[in-house]
Amino acid sequence: MRTRVVNIVATAALAAAGLAACAPDAWQNYKASGFNDYLNVVQAECQPLWIGDMYLTTFDASAVPAQPGRFDSLLDMTSNLYYNRSTPAQFRVGLQSLVVSTNDPQTNRSIDCMIAKLPADRPRTPGGPVR
Repeated sequence: MRTRVVNIVATAALAAAGLAACAPDAWQNYKASGFNDYLNVVQAECQPLWIGDMYLTTFDASAVPAQPGRFDSLLDMTSNLYYNRSTPAQFRVGLQSLVVSTNDPQTNRSIDCMIAKLPADRPRTPGGPVR
């Protein structure tokens, strides 16, 4: 009985720690209008948008239904980049970890475009630009 309680507490603590590490808009993206606007710019101006074998005609999980975990990672890394929680270099390495080869020209072109489309006044948290 005691072992079961310890396991439940440990699992709850790990889940809480995992959720705390998520990007600020991971669970409430509808409130992140600036981030959504950035994703709209990326999907419009960075086509063809390839991350490995994921071809994103729209920046939406429905565009890659067979790869939900990888899309979730892509969205989380992109959110961290947008909210200044990771550098462009960290973003590049993170996205390249999702693909087989770091030398994939389509993926690298898409990453370059995503970085180039970042707004200069992007915020540090959902809710507005850094002042």
